Amino acid sequence: MPEQKSWIVTASEDRPVGDVAKELMANGFTITQVLGEMNVITGVARDEVIAKLRAIPGVVDISPDLPVDIGPPDAPVTW
Repeated sequence: MPEQKSWIVTASEDRPVGDVAKELMANGFTITQVLGEMNVITGVARDEVIAKLRAIPGVVDISPDLPVDIGPPDAPVTW
């Protein structure tokens, strides 16, 4: 079975974020968080369903959720 990856979905203000979340779930997206005030939904899905999810009304963008590491305190380089 293909591996699921973490994604960040940005929703428009044209449609309630809760409605977008319900439609994402119905199409194969497992939600981990709904950040309603920011119109952002995080979750996991397989690569092959992402194109279908991007076509959902109210979805502005779907991007991979990549880890961020700023290094230890007082490190000379943080990026």
